[in-house]
Amino acid sequence: MGAGDPGRSDRPVLLDPASLPRGQRERRQRIIDAAGELLVADDFERIQIRDVADRSGVALGTVYRYFASKEQLYAAVLQDWSASDPIKHQGAPDPELPPAERIRIRLHHSVHRFEEHPTYLRLQNVLRHSTDPVVCALFAEFSTQALASYREQLFDLPEGDASDIVAIVTAVLTHELILFGLGRQDVAEVHRLLDRTVDMVFASGAGD
Repeated sequence: MGAGDPGRSDRPVLLDPASLPRGQRERRQRIIDAAGELLVADDFERIQIRDVADRSGVALGTVYRYFASKEQLYAAVLQDWSASDPIKHQGAPDPELPPAERIRIRLHHSVHRFEEHPTYLRLQNVLRHSTDPVVCALFAEFSTQALASYREQLFDLPEGDASDIVAIVTAVLTHELILFGLGRQDVAEVHRLLDRTVDMVFASGAGD
């Protein structure tokens, strides 16, 4: 198919880890785990792929067999870190709480997690500006998964209302976290503005 054909897709084909043989899948995960451990202690820019190889106990070439660049590796690390978020493994949201409180708790949890792991916040800001199509695709998956976890908190609202609320509150969250990561916003102010946003959205009648 030529450029411009409606059936053409320019999105990269992402590796499905589940399609790998067990040994390769475990080796890939070991590389991701090692890269994540290094990120806890240092920033993305200062970590070398050789450091990851040494920590994971594999050859340098083996790391590149699974990840063509450091950005691609750390996009997978960010995805893995997001998937391991404890709040995503606590079962269904509490139906006894009103929607405003459920989304409020979820927002504050996100801020606390990035406050505890600021190198992951700075990594997110780096990957957001990547031009690598694989990184862009992985980051899009990460963002989609994150949005879905917020949407789950509003399971009892009409689809349109829930989608609009999530779009609004996560836009504020993203903006404030960027400022916090740049050292231009105090974390207490991030929490205050998120509370204010939730209050204003629901005071306007959203979800009624």
